[in-house]
Amino acid sequence: MSHWDTPYNQLAFKASHNSYESPYSMHQLLSWDPAQPDHFGCRGLEIDFTRHSDDSLGRSIGYFQVTHEQGGSGVPLAYYLGQLLSYHLNHPQHDPVFVTLCIKSEAGSIKSFPSEMDNYLRTWFYAPAIFTPRRMLVDGMDLFGSVESTGWPPAGELRNHFFLCLSGTEKWKAFYAETDIGQRLCFADIDFPDDQPNPAFFRSGNRIVANMNVFSADFPYWKVAVAELDRACMLVRGYKVNSGDLWEKARVAHLNVIATDEVEAHAWAKVGGEPFEPR
Repeated sequence: MSHWDTPYNQLAFKASHNSYESPYSMHQLLSWDPAQPDHFGCRGLEIDFTRHSDDSLGRSIGYFQVTHEQGGSGVPLAYYLGQLLSYHLNHPQHDPVFVTLCIKSEAGSIKSFPSEMDNYLRTWFYAPAIFTPRRMLVDGMDLFGSVESTGWPPAGELRNHFFLCLSGTEKWKAFYAETDIGQRLCFADIDFPDDQPNPAFFRSGNRIVANMNVFSADFPYWKVAVAELDRACMLVRGYKVNSGDLWEKARVAHLNVIATDEVEAHAWAKVGGEPFEPR
């Protein structure tokens, strides 16, 4: 079975942690050389952002700005979305790209955030290139029930698309996920500690991606937790996997999205001879 026929949540792939802080462009991070599978080859990226409200309802270029600081400022999120769109246009039928959009905002009303987020993406990106939650929903079910019922789509169905997943501020991403999920452009993750072997979560709702900051010392716990999350049909991302030892543990635990700052010149930083490999 090729990776195109494999359900997306049964694959592992390398991701760049805090990609906007990397000295490399999005094009470079996504580039793949089969002779050097540890050299870039990312199929996941991460961009942190915060909201700078105005009366555009999310359509002005500076409405969302890239920063690691709550309430901070930086280049417009559109700057990096433009790099992704350029990659999309220059690589027809490209591999699916998992993009973590990490929310650093907490102040102000969250009620308008879902529509503002989607307005921004429709204005400054290209909505048809986004693999949306609607494509996984079963009529009458939420996302959790849908994947329990029918599973995740094969990777081939996500080809030439970006899987955008909100992370960061809990109340914002949770509100987004529970507000007309069939109309939304992004998914949203849910954070789990890496030191609890039995993660507690509701087996319902619209969040089907788990997020963990993993540490070697807690490996006996998160290895068990990842297995339980997998049984619940969750796709699991682990981040700050910045050493060969921790990378090997991530592979043994069957993480899906293995996010590292060490994106090149480290022989261990690969999932195999292809950008996607079975977990």
